[in-house]
Amino acid sequence: MTKAIEKALRYYHPSEVCGVRVNKFRSSHTAFEVPVVCGTIKAGLVDCMRVQEYFGGICREEYCYLAHYVERGKEWARAMDEGFTCIRGYGPGEKPELCDEVGCRCRHIREVGHQEILITCYEIKVSKSDFKSKHGHNFVGNCNYYVIPNELYAAVADLVPEDIGIILYLHAGSYVGLRRKKECTFRELTDEEQKWFILSTMKRLEETTWKERATGSQDCDLGLW
Repeated sequence: MTKAIEKALRYYHPSEVCGVRVNKFRSSHTAFEVPVVCGTIKAGLVDCMRVQEYFGGICREEYCYLAHYVERGKEWARAMDEGFTCIRGYGPGEKPELCDEVGCRCRHIREVGHQEILITCYEIKVSKSDFKSKHGHNFVGNCNYYVIPNELYAAVADLVPEDIGIILYLHAGSYVGLRRKKECTFRELTDEEQKWFILSTMKRLEETTWKERATGSQDCDLGLW
């Protein structure tokens, strides 16, 4: 069961995690059995750790469509012909990009933000005894989830901390997949913490690559998307 859940996690890539929008156009990196402390297993292993990017600091701003035509001569003139005129009287090369002129047909609204690093940890539990074990509860990421079989949920739901999410492994008939049942609480990480988690993940990817090549496995999926 654990191997089946690991395989499902390789292909589990939601567009939103813990309320933040993941950048699906950039590669993410997924590794298994990642040390909590880089270079040693004494502090424990995270069953699955994923490093990816998300859009942070998102805010809405009002901007002027007409400002895009600044210093473009003919295009500005064409915009004028189409009825795109500045209510405040700005001419070519004068119009500021941001504008809050309510009612102006040139005023548009967009979302802007910046790239942030997202560390997500998944701990796999396949039985109640496994869940109650003192080991395998290493939630050190921005987002942290238990991944459990669907049939185990009722038995452990009340044991899950409020800030930890739950993802169910469903395998009914021909359908196999993961479904988020409970959302986690986003945790801020320091730059230092992020740095070592990224390094730990990259090391595990390298080890996985070596092992797959050595064994000639045909089921090689390093989580590089």
